Amino acid sequence: MTDKNIYAVYFSPTGGTKKYVLAAAAMLGEKYKQIDLTDFDKRRKTYTFCENDLVIIGTPVYFGRVAQIENGIFDRLKGMGTKAILFSVYGNRDYDDALLELKQITSENGFKTIGAAALIAPHSFCEKAGFGRPNGKDLSALADFMGKIKLKLTDEQALDKEVFIKGHYPFKPYGKIPFYPTADGKCDKCRICFQICPANAINAANPRNTDPDKCISCMACVKACPQKARGFHSVKAKIIFKMFERKLLKTNKEAEFFL
Repeated sequence: MTDKNIYAVYFSPTGGTKKYVLAAAAMLGEKYKQIDLTDFDKRRKTYTFCENDLVIIGTPVYFGRVAQIENGIFDRLKGMGTKAILFSVYGNRDYDDALLELKQITSENGFKTIGAAALIAPHSFCEKAGFGRPNGKDLSALADFMGKIKLKLTDEQALDKEVFIKGHYPFKPYGKIPFYPTADGKCDKCRICFQICPANAINAANPRNTDPDKCISCMACVKACPQKARGFHSVKAKIIFKMFERKLLKTNKEAEFFL
């Protein structure tokens, strides 16, 4: 693997996906370069990779799909038969079609999937679901998977085989909740939310509000707000999310890996 450049590429508004992608890159035992596509401006750049590169690509799951966001997330990643390891990270509900969709997007852009994983992190709406993950068990399972990836990279016959990934095509419709984060009276207009919003859905001049057409409900602004001013403030939203949380806590999902 000394002839390969390793890239850790991720869209990670609340940090869970980033943790997995960077952990996996470190497990390859190589120096690696990071590309953080959470940044709105960085997603407008084009990134081209050659055949000898190895790219780990990760994104959270939104409504069972890859997030639909202005300018796309991975549209400007260009491969030339570049080997890719794909991660879909979800909050203890399900990843549905997201991992298969990520494979389709990257394949159309010139990448060859050599492995993929569906991994669990805290849910963006309900942090009790997936709380503390990735934990030791998650990272141990990831280390085992990355060990198998290392072996696969030495086996040309294995690399030629198509990687099967669960999911359904056509993909399930992309959902959208009727709520989006706004700020209450505690907001001091520091504009941190504006600076970190990956969807460019917050206006610098009026950061208390959110553009509902652009917002993907990633909760990055809620988690970053130093005043704890942002969130879903309506009574209806709080009731619905409480019910959703109870449903999520009934199960404890485990990672799935595909080679």
